[in-house]
Amino acid sequence: MKVKNLQNTLVSIIVPIFNVKAYLKECLLSFINQSYKNLDIILVDDGSDDESLEIALEFASKDERILVLSKPNSGQASARNLGLEFIKGSALREFLESESFIQKNNDFNSNENSSIQSFLKTHTFDKITKEISHTEIQKHFIKIASNFIKTDLENINELLVQNLPSRIIHFVDSDDYIKPDCIELCVKNMLEKNLEILVHNLVEFHESAKEFKNKPKLPTLKKLNKDEYNSGLELLSENKIYDFYFAWQGSFKSEILNRYNLRFTHAIFHEDHDFGTILFALAKKIAYINEALYVYRVRVASTMSGQKVKQMPQKMPSFLLELKPYFKDYQSLRAYFKAYCFVRLALVIEDFYNQMSLQDENFKLKFKTFFTLSTLTYLKIFKISLQNDPLDIKAFLAKFKLSKATILSHFFKDLHRQPKKLKFISNLKYLLKKDNQ
Repeated sequence: MKVKNLQNTLVSIIVPIFNVKAYLKECLLSFINQSYKNLDIILVDDGSDDESLEIALEFASKDERILVLSKPNSGQASARNLGLEFIKGSALREFLESESFIQKNNDFNSNENSSIQSFLKTHTFDKITKEISHTEIQKHFIKIASNFIKTDLENINELLVQNLPSRIIHFVDSDDYIKPDCIELCVKNMLEKNLEILVHNLVEFHESAKEFKNKPKLPTLKKLNKDEYNSGLELLSENKIYDFYFAWQGSFKSEILNRYNLRFTHAIFHEDHDFGTILFALAKKIAYINEALYVYRVRVASTMSGQKVKQMPQKMPSFLLELKPYFKDYQSLRAYFKAYCFVRLALVIEDFYNQMSLQDENFKLKFKTFFTLSTLTYLKIFKISLQNDPLDIKAFLAKFKLSKATILSHFFKDLHRQPKKLKFISNLKYLLKKDNQ
């Protein structure tokens, strides 16, 4: 289908920012230089203490398409979720940008009877709503300028979860950047092929060597046997992709999120695994283009590469700071927290399958094997001891509804392939604690 007036489609670019002053200008310039101009650029500063916020505000002062949000440091997931609630056209954004929201000497001009509709929680098909009064919202937000808003909320979804306006969304990490035609090609492909998700390739920039490295195909989708699928689950299940993640690897329609009140799981790392799996499981037509539209920076210190650092960082999200007294160094803290994150996200994926199965018996039968293997893939329970367990991973393991036979069959095969894991085989008892088959 040939698309006329391509630029009529508004695209929201959401960027979580934390202490990236060395890279942020290059990232933001890549948005300014896009061939596609109809952009809603949302920059979410997650409590930076370098000059990142100032750089974001400098760009916002010169481009009215940019909205800057500032929040307490609580991780990339929380920053992305705040950005989602602020996409242009959302009730929250319209209220906070309206003339009725004017702060004067800590008094607000607002109709106290006004409110915003919110779902009760994320990660559910339940569409029961509540009303969040404008007065309640005003307690948590300060409008510093027309395109600069501050909040005291670490987790926006504890306050509200909105039905998002129809939009194409693309996440970008603040130390990366996108090619000049990235958004144009995303929109063109999505509209012409009637897609709900468009995935593209990347090129890596290795900071230490100062060189670019091309990838024959996006690493998570290197098994693909074709480039278009009638659903995201068809893509994942046919290609047996059980360990999957998606956030900045392409663009998607906001309507997918509304089907399940889907957001990133708060207060974990690796949150793009459960988010990506469920996003694809909810999506209809999807396609992959093998064009490197995203430049992924491989740097020495980042969320992922920092796992080998032993010294405790001076600044950590609150959910990591609480763990500090329990561990002698940052490496052991991160190893424990990584195991916790994967258990949490596996539980989120299993819960989605169980909720979906209640609605659709055919879905339950057709995709049982896929979701079982996806869930089990993330249960990395043989890598650490659970004697020191401040987040109570043991209790989360007991919540899984997998049968004992399925668990034993999977993990005995795993132990046969990697016998070193026998060191922590006692962890298996927590997963077998109860059988809710």
